[in-house]
Amino acid sequence: MQIKIDYQEAKAILESQKTMILGVERVFLHQALGRVLAYDIVAMQDMPQSPYSNMDGYAIHSKFLKKNSKEQCFTILGENPAGNAQDLILPLHQPYAIKTFTGAKIPQNADTLVPLEQVRVESQTLHLLEIPKAGEFICQKGANYQKGEKLLSKGMRLNANHIGLLASLNYVFVEVFECAKVGILVSGNEVLELGENAKKGANTYNANGHLLFAKVLENGGIPKLYPILKDDKKEVEKYIHLALSECDLVISSGGASVGDYDFIAKFCEEHVSEIVFKGVKIKPGQHILYAHFEGKQFFGLPGFPNSTLVTFELFAKGILWRLNGTHFKPITLEIPLQENVSKTDSRLEFRVCNVRNIKGKWSIDFKGKKNFQSAILNNFCPLDSVHNGLCVLDCAKKAGEIVQVVLL
Repeated sequence: MQIKIDYQEAKAILESQKTMILGVERVFLHQALGRVLAYDIVAMQDMPQSPYSNMDGYAIHSKFLKKNSKEQCFTILGENPAGNAQDLILPLHQPYAIKTFTGAKIPQNADTLVPLEQVRVESQTLHLLEIPKAGEFICQKGANYQKGEKLLSKGMRLNANHIGLLASLNYVFVEVFECAKVGILVSGNEVLELGENAKKGANTYNANGHLLFAKVLENGGIPKLYPILKDDKKEVEKYIHLALSECDLVISSGGASVGDYDFIAKFCEEHVSEIVFKGVKIKPGQHILYAHFEGKQFFGLPGFPNSTLVTFELFAKGILWRLNGTHFKPITLEIPLQENVSKTDSRLEFRVCNVRNIKGKWSIDFKGKKNFQSAILNNFCPLDSVHNGLCVLDCAKKAGEIVQVVLL
């Protein structure tokens, strides 16, 4: 067990962990949204399989175009709507045209499409108002993708765009990695479940439990929120073992510090050989611990809501993604400060900030942020539409200095 280690050391330890992908399952296309793809998706044929029209116009052959002629005339043979099952052929012994609509297959022998806006039609005669370029407004065979081309990679977390592409490939079912089951344990005599009435000694609602429930859902896991644990050693041990037996990852909130009633920390002391690290020199969240209990991944997060949120984002989130079959890559920006920032604590601080993009330039500020005590969750809920970020501070900074910001 390593104690009170540096942040970068903790991140390196987590990155070195061997996490087993849980398995593969086959789900209906819509259910694959947000899931991690288990296999590469490769094109089985060219798309399009034949050239097609990108707009409404007339299909012709460019050999009949005369650059210096003011009068360009073609005889119209007929129409070619999208979805036309007939395989049309454009004769080449004299200038003919076939009216071809958006999405229709280009007739054989045609190599040019003249848009409707560039022609005048008189009876069955087509007059060109402009001389088009050969191949313009035609989507050529294999232009979207070619047979054998990789379209989606194993390990991608599927979004709505991917679902649309899979639908175009006629995928009814998709093979994805199984989602990790995540047990959530919240401890403390002072904590009330939602719907309970406040009473003497207990007036704090279970924000952490429901925050973690939503965070797990947001990151592709299957959360299970257990009953609030009272400060009782046997009860805490019972539910830790139960959660470990039912889940792939267990996250606790509270009880991980050094107080008399921090029974999760005491449980860890009795299983010290299974603890990987305990304590990281960061603010907030220094009392985080990481362990492998009964072969399962376990994080003990601090009980203050800000600390719970930040340590989930910095530590537990990456392990959850890996259990689900992929890697989380945080977006980190380097942004100049607009104001002086004071700091007296020696720990590496992750201070919540507003991240704005103004006319293409990133900036950060601390507008609307309350004092930086660990319990202030509304710091992460700005009233205006800005990004949340964590400004990484190793010391006090002056306006104009570049700081690293982790987007949330």
